[in-house]
Amino acid sequence: MLLGIIILIFEIGNSGIISLINPNLIFKKQIFLWPLLILSFLIKIPVFPFHLWLPEAHVEASTIGSVFLAAILLKLGGFGIIKFILPLLPFASLYFTPLIEIISCVGFFYCSIGALRQLDFKKIVAYSSIVHMHLVLFALFSFNLKGLVGAVLMMIAHGFTSAGIFFCLGCLYERFSIREVFHLRSLVTTMPIFTTIFFILILSNIGFPGTINFISEFLCLTGIFLTFKSLNFIFIFLGLAINTYYNFWFFNRISFGIPKNIISIKLWEHPLGYQDINKREFFILSYLLFLIIFFGFYPGILIYNLETFIIFTNIRILN
Repeated sequence: MLLGIIILIFEIGNSGIISLINPNLIFKKQIFLWPLLILSFLIKIPVFPFHLWLPEAHVEASTIGSVFLAAILLKLGGFGIIKFILPLLPFASLYFTPLIEIISCVGFFYCSIGALRQLDFKKIVAYSSIVHMHLVLFALFSFNLKGLVGAVLMMIAHGFTSAGIFFCLGCLYERFSIREVFHLRSLVTTMPIFTTIFFILILSNIGFPGTINFISEFLCLTGIFLTFKSLNFIFIFLGLAINTYYNFWFFNRISFGIPKNIISIKLWEHPLGYQDINKREFFILSYLLFLIIFFGFYPGILIYNLETFIIFTNIRILN
C-alpha cells in the first residue's frame, strides 16, 4: 500500500485526498495500482485466504481488545475500499470484480464451515465476523446504491453485535477462566439475565427481523442480486444457513443441559462461579441492545446519511 501511495504521489504531484479521489488515471495505471492498494484492505477486513490472523488475535487479546478489534478496527478495510479504492480506481475495480466475486463466495462458505469445527468461544465469534465481512466485500463490489448502503450499514450493525457478543464472552471468562464451549452448561438456570441478553445478540448476529443486522443483510443481498445473477448464491445461502446453525448450537450448548464432565461439575459447585452479570455489565450491554433494536425499527436515520456520503464519494462508480 505504501508503494502504491508513493506511485500516486509521483503521478498526481501531491497526496491530498481530493486530488487522489479524482485523478482520472488511465486504465493501465489503474490495473497496476489496484492490487497494491486492495491487498492491504483485504488483509485488514480480513478475507479468505488472509483471515487466519484474526482468530489468533482474538484468542490472545483481552476482552476490551477483542471488542475494539471486532467493532472498529476490522471496519477500516471496508472503509478504505469505499473511500479510496472505488472512487480512485473505478475501471480497475470493475475489471477485477470477478476475482472479488470468487473470493467472497469461497470465503463466505469456507469460513462458515471453519466456524463449525471451533471449540473456543472467541474463535467461533471471530469466524462469524469473517463470514459477515465477506458479505460486506461482496456488496461493496455490487456497484449499486443498495449494495453500498447495505455494506456500510452491515459494518455498523456488526460493530454493535460483535462488541456485545465479545463482551458477553468476557463476562464468562472473568467468572470461569475457561473458553472451551464443552465445559459450560445450564447457564440459563443460574445466569438468566445474561442468557436473555446473549440470546438477543445471537438473534441479531443471524440477522433476525427487528434488528439492524436484518436491514443490512437484506440491503446487501438485494444489491448483490441486482448485479450478480449466477450460481454463487448457492454459496451465500449455504453460508447463511450454516451461520444460523452454529450460532444456535453455540447458544444452546452453553445455556441448557446438565453439567456432565468434571470441570462443569466443579464450576457448578463453586460459590462464585455462576453469578449473573452485575450492574456495570448490564448497562453496557443494554446500551448495545438499545442501538441494535432502535436502528432495526428506524434504520432511515442512518440510511439517509449513508446515501448522501456514498453518492458524494462514489458518483463515478454508480454512474
